[in-house]
Order: sequence, then structure tokens, then C-alpha cells
Amino acid sequence: MPVDGIVMKSIRSELNRELTGAKLDRIIMTDRHTIVLSFYNRGIKTQLLLGTNPSMPELSYGENLKLKSLNPPPAFLLTLRKYILGARLLEVAAPPYERMLDFHFQAMNDLGDLTEKRLIVEFMSRVGNTILVNRAGVIHTALRHIDHSVNRYREILPAHPYVAPPPQNKLLPDQIPGLSLTDIFQQEKAKDNLAKAVYKNVAGFSPALGRETAFRAGLDSERTFSDLSYPEKEKLHRALLDICQDITEENIFPALYYDDAVTNSERRLIDVHSIKLTQFPYFETFSTVLEVVSKYYGQFKAGNRFQTKKQALNNTLKEHIKKAERKRELHEQDRTKGKKAEKYKLFGELLLSNLHTIKNTRSNVTLQNYYDENKEVEIELDPRYSPADNANRYFQKYARNKRRLAQAEKLLRQDAAQLAYLESIRVNLDCASDYDDLLAIQDELSEKKYVPSRKKRETEDQRQEPGRPASKRRRFEQYKQTQKPIKPADKSNHHSLPPRRFFSSDDLKIVVGRNNKQNDRITLRQARKDDLWFHIKDAPGAHVVIMAEGQEIPEQTILEAAGLAAWYAGTNRAGGAKSSVDYCEIRHVWKPRGAKPGHVLYDNYQTILVEPLDPANLKSIK
Repeated sequence: MPVDGIVMKSIRSELNRELTGAKLDRIIMTDRHTIVLSFYNRGIKTQLLLGTNPSMPELSYGENLKLKSLNPPPAFLLTLRKYILGARLLEVAAPPYERMLDFHFQAMNDLGDLTEKRLIVEFMSRVGNTILVNRAGVIHTALRHIDHSVNRYREILPAHPYVAPPPQNKLLPDQIPGLSLTDIFQQEKAKDNLAKAVYKNVAGFSPALGRETAFRAGLDSERTFSDLSYPEKEKLHRALLDICQDITEENIFPALYYDDAVTNSERRLIDVHSIKLTQFPYFETFSTVLEVVSKYYGQFKAGNRFQTKKQALNNTLKEHIKKAERKRELHEQDRTKGKKAEKYKLFGELLLSNLHTIKNTRSNVTLQNYYDENKEVEIELDPRYSPADNANRYFQKYARNKRRLAQAEKLLRQDAAQLAYLESIRVNLDCASDYDDLLAIQDELSEKKYVPSRKKRETEDQRQEPGRPASKRRRFEQYKQTQKPIKPADKSNHHSLPPRRFFSSDDLKIVVGRNNKQNDRITLRQARKDDLWFHIKDAPGAHVVIMAEGQEIPEQTILEAAGLAAWYAGTNRAGGAKSSVDYCEIRHVWKPRGAKPGHVLYDNYQTILVEPLDPANLKSIK
């Protein structure tokens, strides 16, 4: 979790300011690691998402997170609702500079008496947990139950006393101003680099703040602490004092940090912090730490979701391409064997014309080929058969291999079409820029039976969500669902995702297909005869159409549409090299009978040489 103890301190302060006295009026779980607390305070409803997934803890805060709860609710969720639903939040506390939130609630028990409950959320990556305890510190329930076989120091089990994580024995940022350099770095080891020497001695510091300290001191964070001269150590000390002063005085600077300008659509998110990280020149500021942290996790989850989906589709596509290539190899072998058909026909004819000269017991014979200047040809014979029968066997081989050759050539044409189709999908996948692009590609693959449909996959995922064990009644209901007759597919849903749409600099609409099905639709159904159609030359790529709407199309718009065609073919994006793009009127584009989706033919075209155009430079139409 990139949120360190310093950021968590700011989060606690803001939560206390926003939610103290608020009523907890709803609790849901979105998955087995994540709970969402809905608060009502001074006429405003807000939601706080708390995730303790070992691979990626998470925190988000907002007024409308639009999240669905698990159904049926797990036992942990039912216990939370029993004890703290409807409770008032008294405060949010935690040990100093720890990645924890300790929510103190005042609830009413079954007898109408006021009681105090604590919901403790530990955001440590591998041992994160959410624990409900009473006022005496006895555990009611926990998201993860941990017994002595897992952790002898801390058993997290119902009816056991809650034990806080062991202290880190580090200096607090509040203590740093009163300490000398020797007092601060007394634990450092000779092999530790500067970043590590800082964050392992100061509570709440992460490696990012360790590197920031070295950067402010004008030092390389990879240098070892023991190699520093005394003046350099003094610089490091002063830089650390400045950062600790910002922390204690709450001089916050909530920001997201990127590897490139914020306006660059392909920028990569690097870090988030409540203290200004001067080592990163590209950043986006926010008004509160809660807002920036929520934005960070939103972007991170979207990016992670995008990459996971893209990788899964890419792996599936590679498997199908590998299978298609293997089929092509087998059909190539069949064609090679089939090409021997004429040789077998020749052998049969030569044997028939020389039956009177061949003895029955011979295993081979050399005859003159009267088709080729009487050159001698050696022919193998099976001594078990007569020369006439050997000739008939060669004619049978000729017939079989002739059929094999014809079939192999037919299958090879199909293999070439399938590989070209899969390659076009691969190009679309490489050019995918958002999650909708991936969904469009998945829909196309599922329609061709390469992957399961999205609806089927979502149903299976819901069944795998944690909950109470299935009863016989629920299992019977699920069985009945599987026995219902299958309804015909609703073809209207195939095109639920719209194509990419942009305005050119001349305010003309440019449409770009996300997948091959959309390419066919925008080119063959939606476009008019006088609209202009663009495609990368001699390579797979997206179809691009300028909607002329009866207007004359300016040259600048033509250049921009051609640039988009080059961009969405994935060619020369980084190098700035130019690509050849063909374009013509829609009236000159047609689809051959039986062709794969996205495959068209065209004539009366022109070719233009352009650099790929980043679509971020055009106005997108939502």
C-alpha cells in the first residue's frame, strides 16, 4: 500500500473533521476483503470504502461510490450489522504514524443500553485485517481469523483479547527536531542506502519519503550512509528536519505524481502523498488528502483492471494463434504429401505400359519415362502383388493424394484467413486505450466462441463470491436455473459499446472502430457513400470514417483521420516515422462473400504518408 503512516495521519485528521458524530446507517461488503461504511451527518450521506486485500489494501471516500453488496451477506458482515449498524462515530484514532484506523462507535445493545465498540482496520499489506472489538478490547469477529499456528504473538479470534501490532521502535517525526544527527541515525548499518537509512529510523516514513529526503539534500538516494562526508550528512539532517516540520505543522500538499505531463493520455501514475515530493516534476493537486487518496485508488484499480483484462485477452489470443499456426503446419504437410499425386500417376501409367516386361517377383523396376525424353525412372514394387495390381495401387495413391492436395489447399486458405483475422484482433488489443475497448474485443471473441460471453462469466464470478454454505434449497434453485430453455441471443446487445468518435479541427465527425464487428458496422451500414474511409496500407488496423454530411472535407481533416488510422494500427507510435494510409469514398469499399469480420476490399483509392496522431490531440465525443 503506497499510503504510509504520514498520509494515514492526515486521513485520520480529515475523517475526524468530516465524520465525528455521524450515524452509521449502512454496511456492505463488495468482496471478501472490502467493507463500505455509509455515514449520515448533517444532511449529507458519505461512503467510506476500507479494503484489506493482502495484495493491495485500499481506501476511498465519497458521496456516491455506486457499489453492490455481496449476496448472500457473509457472516462477518452480519456480525458488523448486529453490533454497529445505526451507531454514532465518536472518533477515529490509531497509534501514532501507523497504517491503521481505529473507529470508536457508540452503539445501543438489545437491552437499549449504550455501549462502545471499536472497528479496527489494519492496512498492512500481507497481514491486513478488519477487527470488531468491544470496549474491553475483546474480539467479537474479524475478517481474517489467525490462530497460534500462523502467529504466536497475535491470535485474532473471537472471544480473545485484541493485541495491537508490535511497535516498530522508531523515532516519531515530532521528536526529530530535538535530536542530533547521531541520535537519529544510530540504528543505521554501513550497507544501507540513504533512503533506507531514513525510513527505517523514522516512524511513518515510506521509501518514497526516504528518497525525497535524499533528493532535497541534493544526494543520490542509492549512496550508502557510511560513505557520506560530514557536510553531506548535515545536508541530509536539514532536509529531514524540513520534512518533519511540514508533517508536525500539517503543511499538507495532497497530490498525485506522474512520469509525464498530466495532459499526456499515456502518462503513468507513480505515487501519492500528503507531503510535497519535489523529486517528481509532474503532479496534480487536490484539496484534501481523502480526495487524492480516493483518486489514486480509483486510477490504480482502473489501470490494474485494464492491464489484467488486457493480459488475459492477450494470453487467450496467443493460444488461439498458436493453435491456428499448428493447424497450418499440419495442412502444409498434407499439401506437401498431396503434391506427390502426379508422381504416383506417372508410376501407374509406366507400369501399365510395360506389364509384359516386368516379372511378378521383383521389388523394384527401372523404366523409361516417355514423358521426359526417355529418362530412366526407378519404381518400387510390392512383390506380393502382380505388376498390374502395383499399377492400380499407384493410381489409388494418386487419387488419395489428389484429394488430399485439394483439401489441404482449401484448409490453408481458411488458415490464412483465420490467422489474418486473429492478427487484426491482436492489433485492436494492442491499440486498446480504455476498458470499453477491451469489452468490445471480448464481445467479438465471445461471439466467435474464442472466450465465454461476459454475461456467463459474470454469473460464474457471482457464484464464487464468499457467503454461507449453499443449502439444498439454494442448490436446487440453481439447478432449475440451468434447466431453463436457452433464449436466442439478443443481437441488439452485440453493439452496446459505441465506436470511438472524435471531432476534427474543422468540426467534422471522425468515427473509429474498436473491434472488427464495429469496423464492419461503421463502414458498411452507418457511413454514407460520399463519406471518406481510411485504413493502414497492407496491414491490420481499425477502420476510420469521416462523416462528410454533404460537406467538402478539408485537407487538415483528411490528415487527422489518416493519422488516427496509423495510430490505431499500432505502427510507429513512438518513433515518429510515417506510415502509408489508403483512403477512398465509402462507395468504393465492399465486403467479399464469406469474409471474416473487418475484412473488406476497396479500389479507386489514394495513399497518403502521415505520422500517427495521438487521439488525445482531438476532441473526443462521449
